Formats: sequence, structure tokens, C-alpha cells
Amino acid sequence: MNLSARLKKIIEILDLPTTVADIGTDHAYIPIYLAQNSECSAIIASDAKKQPYQVAVEHVQRAEVSKRVEIRLGSGLSVLKEEEVETVIIAGMGGPTIKEIIATDYKLAQQLEQIVLQPMAGAASLRKWLVDNRFKITDEKLVRGQKAEKIYQVLRVEPGIMDIDDDFLLELGPKLIENREELLVEYLDELKENWKNIMDKIAINAPQHEKINELEHKIDRLEEVKEWL
Repeated sequence: MNLSARLKKIIEILDLPTTVADIGTDHAYIPIYLAQNSECSAIIASDAKKQPYQVAVEHVQRAEVSKRVEIRLGSGLSVLKEEEVETVIIAGMGGPTIKEIIATDYKLAQQLEQIVLQPMAGAASLRKWLVDNRFKITDEKLVRGQKAEKIYQVLRVEPGIMDIDDDFLLELGPKLIENREELLVEYLDELKENWKNIMDKIAINAPQHEKINELEHKIDRLEEVKEWL
């Protein structure tokens, strides 16, 4: 099966083999790939909506991996029993939706060995929420989207305490920086450009707004990080 670069990066960050559930699986591409290319002993794919669920069922049948992949219809982690799998993947959703899924079944999430997350937006606030709620980030990767218009972040986390006293590094991605992740400079440049655009919009109506000073300070710190790289 040919996967997009984004989905390949999600597979790459997984600690395999494992027992795994792909939440919000959509087309079931990741579960099918794992069934065909890994020794995962249990693979579950779920979706909250009936149409994507049916598409996943059809794709799994067509790939002839129905004996390896179980498809479930249901919302978030509610489709799982406690300690049923070691790993959960939540990908292709916004950061707030991912937070809601984990928070709704927090006890189950805290029993997992690893959670792989790929937010389409809101990665910075998601990271902060995770650390504030007793999850530690063990790895992070960057990948450019299919149309090369955006760089996405992929996180692997596990239950535990993460000692980090610099909210700015947490916002950028501590493991991205520590590992000098490929695409990091491009990602930081995109972030800088986004902050500058926000500053310009604020300055039109409120040139003395404190948010401008805050963003200027963040841009200065970002440049320091780039120099360290």
C-alpha cells in the first residue's frame, strides 16, 4: 500500500511491534499497512461516523486483512476496553479535538504505553495540555503535507511527568529541537512568518498592543534557537 508522507511519518514514529488502535481511522490506511508490514498482534480501527466506518470496512476487506484488522464504530477511546491495546493513534484532527478525546477517557489513556498524535492544527497548545495533564513527550517529527503547503507535526507521548520549565520551548517542540529534526528550520521560518502576519494585523488598529511586544520577543527567541541549530 502506498501511503502519503504524513501517514508514513506516523508509522515511523511508532515503537513496533505493538497492539494498536487507530482512532478516527477514516480509510483505515494505517491499520491496513500495519497488517501487511508489521508483526502487530492486535490491530483495531475505529471511526465515530458510519460512512467512514463503512469505507474502512470495505478497504480492509479489499486488502484481505479482515482477520488482522478489527473495525469498530464509536467515538474516541470509548471503543476500547482498559488495557486492550498498548498503543493508540489519533491523527488528522485538530488539537482541541484530540484533547477532548484523551480527556474524555483519561483513565484509559493513562494506561497506554504510547499515544501517537498528529494534529492538523493547534500542536503548541496540545503539547502544553499534555504536559500539564501528566503526559511526557518522547519523540516528535515533522513532515511536509501532500501539496507541500504546510509542515505537520507528529508527537509520541506516554503517561508520566515531563520536567520542562520553558514554555517557549514547549511551544516550539522540545524534541524537535533536541533532535534537530529535519525540516526544523523551515518549520521555524513558517512560524516566524505567521507571527509577523499576526503582528501586522494587530498593528493596524492597535499599534501599542502588548501582544505585539510579546510576539517580537518570541521572534527574537526563535532566532536564538535557529542560531543554536
